[in-house]
Amino acid sequence: MIKKIYGVILLILLIVFSIDIPAHEGEPNMGFAWREGAIEIDIKKRGIKLGDLTAFVIRFTDSITPYRMGDAGFTGIEFDQGGIFGYQAETFLMKWSSEQSQWLTEGFSEQIIISRLSDEKRISASEGKGIQGFIENLTTSSSFESHPIFKIQRPDGLAPDDGAYMIIMSVLGVDGSGENIIYQPSQPFALVFHINAKSSFNGLALSEALDVAPVLKLNNYTRMDALFNWAEENYSRYFPHKLKSRFIEGYYARCYNNGTCLGSLDGKIYTIGGELGGLTDHGAIESFYQAAGL
Repeated sequence: MIKKIYGVILLILLIVFSIDIPAHEGEPNMGFAWREGAIEIDIKKRGIKLGDLTAFVIRFTDSITPYRMGDAGFTGIEFDQGGIFGYQAETFLMKWSSEQSQWLTEGFSEQIIISRLSDEKRISASEGKGIQGFIENLTTSSSFESHPIFKIQRPDGLAPDDGAYMIIMSVLGVDGSGENIIYQPSQPFALVFHINAKSSFNGLALSEALDVAPVLKLNNYTRMDALFNWAEENYSRYFPHKLKSRFIEGYYARCYNNGTCLGSLDGKIYTIGGELGGLTDHGAIESFYQAAGL
């Protein structure tokens, strides 16, 4: 009997120590790379197409706790200039309405909380757009893996509704001061959160939501930079030298040594300072893209 027990234990030990257990990357694994001066998104091909967007589905249904998820991971390669890697919320929180077959932008109270170490950001239907959050400190080793905690809640303490929720965000890298951009913002992508704690929003309902892209005008930072470059080349009196863009009080902007700042916010072009005086709204950025041939 003793020999039989010993044999079973020995067999278990051999199995345990002879099997290579793969590292758990999290689901979905949101992979990014810095290539040819731009952040490439979804290099691991874990996203899906949602209109013109890439969407990553974060399934709270896979979590032990129904309203908290810490398994989804951000990973990156070829980021070799150090700095801080983070995200920017490009929209407020949206909620899918099965009755209306569209993404709602108001009329609900749920909030998404994204936390990583001591950084915690809240995004709802009325707050959080433009907010920036922390993902990982970068080194020159060029690769990283990070797992923020995602939580969904209601401020009144009641349980959130089952359903699908969405945030559009971009990722970027800044230096230690947080002022200067090292890795220019990526193209926007979607995070879709699937909640089914009460078994009232199953996979079929989710698939219906993922068939409908939200109607939005999103920032295209590559195009903005091209427009700012065009302004420097054609209106050097006001924008006298080449600069890199950065975020200033929510504006994607450049400020010159003559005191003039040029920037964009919510689809419009603004200037302030220098010969151009106080803060001036110059209208829709699309008209400037057309003038610049962009």
